Amino acid sequence: MRAALACLGVAFVALVAAFPAAGKEGVKATLTTPVPLASPAGTALHVSWTLTYRDEDGRLRPFGGEGIFVRLLSASGGPSTTAFARGTTGGYAATVRVPEGGIRAIQIGIEGWSSGPNGTRRADELFPITNVPKRR
Repeated sequence: MRAALACLGVAFVALVAAFPAAGKEGVKATLTTPVPLASPAGTALHVSWTLTYRDEDGRLRPFGGEGIFVRLLSASGGPSTTAFARGTTGGYAATVRVPEGGIRAIQIGIEGWSSGPNGTRRADELFPITNVPKRR
């Protein structure tokens, strides 16, 4: 009986976890402030963006969620820097520091977690950026 309840519980958790993931399909980020990729390490950058998706009728809709973040990857392979966003459904902003070595890339995503036989680990989902900044 306990084994059956445990299996049912695991199946329920897997089903519930699948619903939020399905809701993020097709979400895209669009930067609404410039991100100067040549900024020196340690510089605090204010980054703002929108998150949108197309509904079943093709209309653009704002996306909202908890744990939205911006991450700057280091150009020298050092640790990235991450800042969690403030904002409302669709519009977000955060202040993030330029990592050591400068900026190689920018990522926008939503914090996620995955649990399995080896424990729980981060499993963030990244959103494609429609207007990726380019180095000049």
